[in-house]
Amino acid sequence: MNAVWSAAIVAFGLASLGAAQPTTLRGYTPLESANELRTESRFVDIPTAQGALDATTAFSGQPHYAGTPADYALAMEMRDRLRAAGINAELEPFSVPVETPSELVLELAPELEPTPPPKRRGRRSAFPVALTLAEAAEPADPATAARAIGLPFNAGSGDGDVVAPLVFTNRGLDDDYRSLARAGVEVRGSIALIRYGAQFRGLLAQRAQSRGAAGIIFYSDPKDDGAARGLVYPNGPWRPLTSVERGWIGPGIHIPTLPISAANAQILLGSLRGAAGPAGWGGALPVAYPLARGPGRVHLIVKLNRKPTTLWNTVGTIPGIDGDQSIVLGAQRDAWVYGAGDNAAGIATLLEAAHGFGLLVRGGWRPARTIVIAGWDGGEIGLAGEQAYAERHAVDLARGCLAYLDADETVTGSAFGAAAVPALAPLIAQTARAVRDPEAAGTIYDRWARQTPRSAPRDDGPDSDGGFPPLLSAIGTPTAALSFRGPFGAYHSSDDTLLYATRFSDPDFSLHRAAAQLYGVAALRLADAGSVPYAFSGYLPPLRDAAARVAARAAYAGLAVEFTAFARAVEHFGAAAAAFDRSVPRGRDLGARELRAARALDVLLYGADGPAARPLREIDAALNTGDTGFAAAALAGAGAALDGATAALGSSI
Repeated sequence: MNAVWSAAIVAFGLASLGAAQPTTLRGYTPLESANELRTESRFVDIPTAQGALDATTAFSGQPHYAGTPADYALAMEMRDRLRAAGINAELEPFSVPVETPSELVLELAPELEPTPPPKRRGRRSAFPVALTLAEAAEPADPATAARAIGLPFNAGSGDGDVVAPLVFTNRGLDDDYRSLARAGVEVRGSIALIRYGAQFRGLLAQRAQSRGAAGIIFYSDPKDDGAARGLVYPNGPWRPLTSVERGWIGPGIHIPTLPISAANAQILLGSLRGAAGPAGWGGALPVAYPLARGPGRVHLIVKLNRKPTTLWNTVGTIPGIDGDQSIVLGAQRDAWVYGAGDNAAGIATLLEAAHGFGLLVRGGWRPARTIVIAGWDGGEIGLAGEQAYAERHAVDLARGCLAYLDADETVTGSAFGAAAVPALAPLIAQTARAVRDPEAAGTIYDRWARQTPRSAPRDDGPDSDGGFPPLLSAIGTPTAALSFRGPFGAYHSSDDTLLYATRFSDPDFSLHRAAAQLYGVAALRLADAGSVPYAFSGYLPPLRDAAARVAARAAYAGLAVEFTAFARAVEHFGAAAAAFDRSVPRGRDLGARELRAARALDVLLYGADGPAARPLREIDAALNTGDTGFAAAALAGAGAALDGATAALGSSI
């Protein structure tokens, strides 16, 4: 999955919540709080570092790309482990197209003369330089030499057999294309070489395709993820020159794309001749990064097999007293290769939490709301498993799923962070205060605060470039994720092995244990709360920002659209949210109004548009048409949704 699913539309300052664990939890009466804290004190002693290590070892022992026999074996392994914990678990099969490479070729002719199309099928190519696409094995890590690893590729790529001049487009952003245009460098008809890292690869591909590129080559530059940042694997956590970041590129790409190593990118860059780029242009390879179209010409072949394939979600269920409401904890289970960090770490987190839940159940505890623990298949090819689950369980999710806790890359380093919609932000902060730091005095919240000494810990709102959780973007389910992050140069490569995890991510697996405790406590507080522990004031700043942005867009486009009523609706919501957040929990209720309000707000702010999230996406789409009437109707619809959320909060107080 994507390395970070939040690039922060909004951040929430949480200092006002206080430094200590509250004795009365939000959503609980004092008596309920005391009972809950006793339950949590039993739970946090159950997950272990050894249990997390055992699970990570099992779920990263072999390559398990979606749809392979190894992938199916791990679906059953997770099912069996959940059952052993005392949790009913089943496989939910679904079918999606799964892509695998049929033919991948990258060749270079660094000469100025026109190069004829190469001759294939056993004949010698007219291109003198054939690049090796396989990653180099690391002798210190024997797992990287396995034959099952396969060639790196981009799922979602178009097919093609293209011969074209090469253009380096730097990070592939709008400013980079403007720099090329000012230098008279034509991108149309070329093959674009793009540095990973500035944005989700699918958006970079869309931008290059829209500018007429005939093909795309991605690579990770050492300036962003490699030797310029520190020691590379196996001596450090950063990406070696021969490592390749695979990845899905989202829908709508019809030109060929291919990920390559920085070592191969250096060879390609050496074929370019042109003026130096502006300040900040280029990376850290020992080669020029010119504003140039050729003279190097590239031959790129990408042909993928696309086959309808059965995949398997693993779904465990702990029935609640109120069967109509649920909390879902989910983690991607498939991987590009071994996936120790992405995402055996997430699966291990959930399995250790499940072990804790199971022992509580055996001791007589039963959650007020149902807890679902899921291992998604097809996460690396567009979150296919989570999407299938959302479609299969749409009615139940819409009726009563109070939260989705997404366990993605939960441990790749030691820096703690969180991403959440505003409804869950205070709960996440309180959860961080409830878990002891295994490596220092205090709690995980204290670690969080030490990392940001000039301000309160920040809970980054979800604004994913890619890998946006479907339960949030499609249904509006309030969503949160917690993780320990660090340099992760093994991301989507064959280096993401157990050895990498034990050397650099979490040598004693104590942070894996802490992650299981965090997810477990968050789920317990959501599942057992007497009233839904949401807060709503945090939605006001991103709503104001989004409203101001679309109003500025309309003014720039010369569209006479009246924004006064929508701005007034935003402020009315803010007043209702503040009153709701000040209210005292009233004992157990169904929380239908609060859930309806949160879903409406989440869809307004975090609804996905293709692979990206776009606040007020319906208004944005209407403005793109230039039709004033259409824009006014979209604005009225968004205002009505916001008014509905305001009314729901008012009737809940």
